[in-house]
Amino acid sequence: MVLFVDRAVVIGAGVMGARIAQVLALNNVNVTLRDVDEAALARGRKTIEGDLDTLIAFQAGKASRAIAEFESKSGVALTPEQKAKAEQTLKPNFDAKRKEKLLSKITFTTGFDGFDKAELVIEAAPENPALKKKIFAELLTKVPEHCVLATNTSTLSISDLASSLPANRRGRFLGVHFFNPPTTLPLIEIIPGIESRADILEDVVNFFAPMRNQRYPLIPIQVKECPGFLVNRILGPMLAEAFACYEEGVAKPKDIDLAMQTGAGFPMGPLALADLVGLDVIQHAAKSIREQQGGIVPQRPVQIINQLVAAGRLGQKSGRGFFEYAKEN
Repeated sequence: MVLFVDRAVVIGAGVMGARIAQVLALNNVNVTLRDVDEAALARGRKTIEGDLDTLIAFQAGKASRAIAEFESKSGVALTPEQKAKAEQTLKPNFDAKRKEKLLSKITFTTGFDGFDKAELVIEAAPENPALKKKIFAELLTKVPEHCVLATNTSTLSISDLASSLPANRRGRFLGVHFFNPPTTLPLIEIIPGIESRADILEDVVNFFAPMRNQRYPLIPIQVKECPGFLVNRILGPMLAEAFACYEEGVAKPKDIDLAMQTGAGFPMGPLALADLVGLDVIQHAAKSIREQQGGIVPQRPVQIINQLVAAGRLGQKSGRGFFEYAKEN
């Protein structure tokens, strides 16, 4: 079968949920974005509108930036005709009109209106298994039986979350792990649980494959259920070693990041990446992976993350982590 989705539901209007809804709407999917109160929905809408305003500004300046870069590198001044041709070629493909069209595809609600027409639900609540199970138990009475249920989780067991569902609904349940921010990072890990149906897994991969976010075509990949899935299984030990280097004073924080950017080709250093993700999120993910591994810790434990989180230094979201960040007004 082919998964056709005219109406999708995203549960949770936080940074991830709001941006997942935004990506779906960008690809002409009607989206219902639900959260428990109006304040959360207002923050979600603000996130989406802020992203779209940034995109509009970026698109509007494409031609002038390209012209300035060419003239600077070549030392050649373009004629008015050449500039006009460049402006026509690089004219914006996202403007205020498209912003309004995208926003019209998203319904913000604290209720369940339209859930009975949903073909896909993506839950993007905090990484709390009990909370996620409660959400899916409630959803069973709101969505049709053919609806695919998906959880956006970075580390939690898909099979464990599915265990709260009736046996006849587990085949249509799986994990869809977006990366932060999904508006610019294209990867989606699609993770089946032990009872997820192969055809549903294939349908979900094919559903996302033609889509794109603000910058790139989306890249959905199938990943076996295991602690950390794929990216975090690789990324976790690397980050832990970077934290150890920070803790031991092997190099200054900026130099740790600079070394990995200029020596290993990373687009962002590990400490800046951790601040972007959120140190509390990193802490929770590491704990979740350790628990699923049976407490096996192949590397020496590093205390700096626990210390920074205890101090309220969570990264960009709090204004301080490994580095300091200017707070938005």
